[in-house]
Amino acid sequence: MTNAYRLPRDVVPSHYALVLAPDLTTGVFEGTVDIEATVHAETAIVSLNALDLEVRDAWLEVGGAPMAARAEIDAANERLHLHAPEGLAAGPVRIHIDFSGRLNDRLRGFYRSSFVDDGGAEQVLATTQFEATDARRAFPCWDEPDFKATFAITMVVDDSLFVVSNALEARSTPAANGQRRVEFATTMPMSTYLVAFIVGPLSVTPPIDVDGTPLRVVARPDRAHLSPFALDVAQFCLRYFADYFDRPYPGDKLDLVAIPDFAFGAMENLGCVTFRETALLVDPSTATQPELQRVVDVIAHELAHMWFGDLVTMHWWNGIWLNEAFATFMEMKATDAYRPDWQRWTDFGLSRTAAFDVDSLASTRPIEFEVLSPTEAEAMFDVLTYEKGAAVVRMLEQYLGESRFREGIRHYIHGHAFANTETSDLWDALESASGEPVRRTMESWIFQGGYPVVAMTAIGEGNITIEQARFGYSAVVEGAPVDDARWSIPLRLRVATPSGPHESRVLLEDRSMTITLPDGASVRGDGVVNLNVTG
Repeated sequence: MTNAYRLPRDVVPSHYALVLAPDLTTGVFEGTVDIEATVHAETAIVSLNALDLEVRDAWLEVGGAPMAARAEIDAANERLHLHAPEGLAAGPVRIHIDFSGRLNDRLRGFYRSSFVDDGGAEQVLATTQFEATDARRAFPCWDEPDFKATFAITMVVDDSLFVVSNALEARSTPAANGQRRVEFATTMPMSTYLVAFIVGPLSVTPPIDVDGTPLRVVARPDRAHLSPFALDVAQFCLRYFADYFDRPYPGDKLDLVAIPDFAFGAMENLGCVTFRETALLVDPSTATQPELQRVVDVIAHELAHMWFGDLVTMHWWNGIWLNEAFATFMEMKATDAYRPDWQRWTDFGLSRTAAFDVDSLASTRPIEFEVLSPTEAEAMFDVLTYEKGAAVVRMLEQYLGESRFREGIRHYIHGHAFANTETSDLWDALESASGEPVRRTMESWIFQGGYPVVAMTAIGEGNITIEQARFGYSAVVEGAPVDDARWSIPLRLRVATPSGPHESRVLLEDRSMTITLPDGASVRGDGVVNLNVTG
């Protein structure tokens, strides 16, 4: 089925040279973008995304020869069509667009944020939030995750303001009218939703070298003293994830930026992670454990995305669940490693109950579903994506064992670095590393809603029967199964034998199965212990 929201694939970008000049007083910004792209199929129209932008001029260049292009805004479909005077043959093309826009107040795209300083004066900054499909509000682009490209970003700003973006600052030179032109290094290939730039009256901590990566916290000046805890956590997480994934951090620097007005907890922009202030800045001497744990969780979650999401990215928004579920899973592992005494996995068992409550309803949804429009993409950010998704990933790790699971994750990261994937690519990597039918097992959990109840019954002294049935509140009322749904349920079973505990792994894929116990095993006393059903 054709997705009307998807851009055509006849022209594909590879590099953006973006220049932006925001005016924080008037709330407008001017911009130019030069895009290097490749024409894969002859066309007379170059189509890309743009929304709430005014295009003032556009031209194309082929083989060093410029040609004017007629710009047509398709507001209903959030597109900009550039009509060439003649057909573009297959090969390289350069696209130039002059545009302008407004700093909006909707906490999305390139927007206006503010705070009141110690003197009672309002201070204004401009910041970004592009996931899922709001980069198009800041500059014309191919605003879909599989159109990865490199970005060279330049900001022209008032000389008194601080400015930051995804990569290291390459150079800063004076510009007219008390401004300066700040050029940032070129990024790795990445999706448009990960691009970020922030400018305003902000302060920055001195950089800390973390195995070659400069690490800083950016915040409003009166809250800079609340940065040390975040820096400590981020140092730990950078090293933890580099070791876990067996691959160095993919960016050239890492800034954690506290934003006064922010719609989410945080956003994993490569090298320029933005946070709600309360999710980053904290005083350990006065904060409670839940407040500290919240900061650790959020930092760990976003830094896990640097590898799983930024370096390796989903093809399309149906894969958001895996992005977020895996980052949630990794935040638990990192937080547990940072502070084992917090018993983070025990705490996760409590938060997971919210997903169970939703998933018990007849109106629940599968973890992964078809996504057509940007609105449908935003619907994925819920408790089923984060908590249930993380629980399912945890279930798989516990079944395969931590070592085989980690080997499969490393295989996935190394095999798909800088590229885009489908969910099945992860299952195949884990299947290759473990020899287990991972894809078949996991697809039974992600493509249908709900969850099973597993019951075990002893048959004589030597056998047990294991049965599954979908749990639902209606089943409790009516005393009957909700439906005929079945899962491939990974079970680790332990029985007491004369020589000690005996453990085996089985997959319950049918409605029921019978297992023969080892000689001398008993279902009394220590009995049969289900070590893992739902993670």
